[in-house]
Amino acid sequence: MIKIKIGNGDRETDIRFPISESDLYKKLAEIHAIDSSDKQQPVTVTGIYRPEEFSALEGQQVDLDEMNYLAKRMDSFDDREMDQFLIGISMQDEPSLKNFINLTFNLDHFTLVQDISNYGKIGRAYVMNTEGAVPANDEDDPKYAALGKRLIDRGLARITAKGLLIYDPFDKLTEVYNGRTFPEYAYTSTLASAEVSYNGHTELLLLPDEELAIKKAIARLGAPSDRDCTFSFYFNYIKNDAWEKRMDGIIRNEGIYEANTLLRALDADNMDLDKLTAAAEYADVDSTKDLIALAEHIGDFVFIKDAEDYETVGRYFAETDPKYDLNLELEDFFDFNGFGEYLAEANSGEFISSGFVCMKDGVELSEILDSDESMTMGGM
Repeated sequence: MIKIKIGNGDRETDIRFPISESDLYKKLAEIHAIDSSDKQQPVTVTGIYRPEEFSALEGQQVDLDEMNYLAKRMDSFDDREMDQFLIGISMQDEPSLKNFINLTFNLDHFTLVQDISNYGKIGRAYVMNTEGAVPANDEDDPKYAALGKRLIDRGLARITAKGLLIYDPFDKLTEVYNGRTFPEYAYTSTLASAEVSYNGHTELLLLPDEELAIKKAIARLGAPSDRDCTFSFYFNYIKNDAWEKRMDGIIRNEGIYEANTLLRALDADNMDLDKLTAAAEYADVDSTKDLIALAEHIGDFVFIKDAEDYETVGRYFAETDPKYDLNLELEDFFDFNGFGEYLAEANSGEFISSGFVCMKDGVELSEILDSDESMTMGGM
């Protein structure tokens, strides 16, 4: 976690990162660092609480979006990686948020060794850090001792409070962050993602997200609006080609903000995309407004997958709805076909391509589609 004090003129406020876009906006508004067009103004770091290694930033004007991205990167670190990062900061000739962000992608340049009882342990720890893995049972391989001795003899090792550091100052770090668009990084698990591109630059959107986060990403790309960008959409943890195609169409025809609002409605624990697809076909709708209404009322629909006849419908209700609990001894004498046909008529049921859909008792489809209460855009 990062905690700093920022100032704008004679106004100051404390901020902990990472922080949501809406909370960051409120913090900046406190010190009048938001202009009339809601654009974030430059602020100055007036104090560092933690980590203390950020002290070189004090007095600098900083981009708080960079600070927030950096904090999200740091959130993923284990103790060893955090030590590598903080040691790396002390090696920076030009401390800046851009350089700190790039440092998070270059931790393999900073090897920290806790057990320095022999050259072999030093060499093996170096290979583990720089290459990411070593064979499970080769601790005694003489190549590690030779490597460890060579690293020491080259003067690349120094004792620090966090262990023996092996670092080559002439080994240039890779620039992953160009100071403009943030490198792809999935900070949190989300329902979907979209790569947004403009004029050769790309950023990753984690969706659904705050509208302000999307606006900032598009601004970093230099695009006049989302309609000037190209998007590559995909779900992260589900496989549904039909819905990916549907979302692509919504992004093209209605825009990323409308798609984001729909995804917010879809991002519910009990959401069944197959059922929602069936409800959309049943209702014969495809607009964002109507799909959101269906998603928010998905519990008002009954979907019987693969049902092709009224007998299947009747049996489904008899087996699943407590109101129609049927004595098993009477099952052979019950007219499931007639029962299913009755229910279909009573609840406006229809057979569709994937099964059967009807409304629950007392619910009218028109009431759902005519409601505007669901169409509230996701916050800033």
